[in-house]
Amino acid sequence: MSRYGPPSALRSTSATGCIENGRLTVNNAADTTSEPSAIEAAPPGRRSRLARLGQLLLGLLPGIALIVFWQWAAGRLIKEIYVSKPTAVAQRLYEIFASGEIYPHLWTTAQELVLGYVVGVVLGVIGGYALGRSPRMANVLEPYVMAFYGIPKIALAPLFIIWFGIGVWSKVALASIMVFFLVFYNVFSGVRGVDQELVNLTRVMGANERQLTRHVYLPAAAPYVMLGMRMAIPYSVIGVIVGEFTSSIQGLGLFIHEASATYDPAGVFAGITILLVFVIAANLLASRLERRLLRWRTLSGARPNEI
Repeated sequence: MSRYGPPSALRSTSATGCIENGRLTVNNAADTTSEPSAIEAAPPGRRSRLARLGQLLLGLLPGIALIVFWQWAAGRLIKEIYVSKPTAVAQRLYEIFASGEIYPHLWTTAQELVLGYVVGVVLGVIGGYALGRSPRMANVLEPYVMAFYGIPKIALAPLFIIWFGIGVWSKVALASIMVFFLVFYNVFSGVRGVDQELVNLTRVMGANERQLTRHVYLPAAAPYVMLGMRMAIPYSVIGVIVGEFTSSIQGLGLFIHEASATYDPAGVFAGITILLVFVIAANLLASRLERRLLRWRTLSGARPNEI
């Protein structure tokens, strides 16, 4: 016992001395490392949460700094009649929501945005896919589409009001036409970019047109569709608000226009703030939809590492 030391020392010596040729070595190594690995597994999760929180705070920092500077500069560097103050804008928002003044405008603009966006996306996907699958049709119609695309859409607002009146549908038409071209060209590019060898191989395997559409063209064009949908969100808002500026009965555009005409900058910024919330909410919904529809890209990207 005096030569080899106590039993605990003997176990420690045997574990380190037989590191190359003993099953005991492997088990002891696993035993000595299993507890620290369980302890070390928790901090990375907390670190990742702290990192996400830090990124969120870092993203909010410029906005907070801008609001603080705006509050300080209004009345000092710039007259309040031009820019108002964040506190005055917040007070105006509270007033219009508490009184219910803003709700009819919100409902009208929300209807126009949803209808215009959906109609534009559906027509853009159908048109882009049809021309992408038919090169002959694309050669005939693409010059006309490009010519119409070059027309400033804002210039069509008076024409749409003549056709559809000053109600909801003239704004829906203007928003749809602005959304359509962004989605159309993205889908068209996605379908035209599909590998032709993959298409030929799928046909050799016996796929029909429906299966080609579902399993080849739509997955290939899906990232382009989502890109076009996200890019089209602010343009749909522009189309609706410009239409409401031109002529309307209700809507946030009319609310902003009236606030501007009565020299109410707090009302103008209140309307702009509500529109900003619309855009942010729509972007969040589009991001969630994109993650759900394009999960296959993440899974397919993970397979080589798993193998």
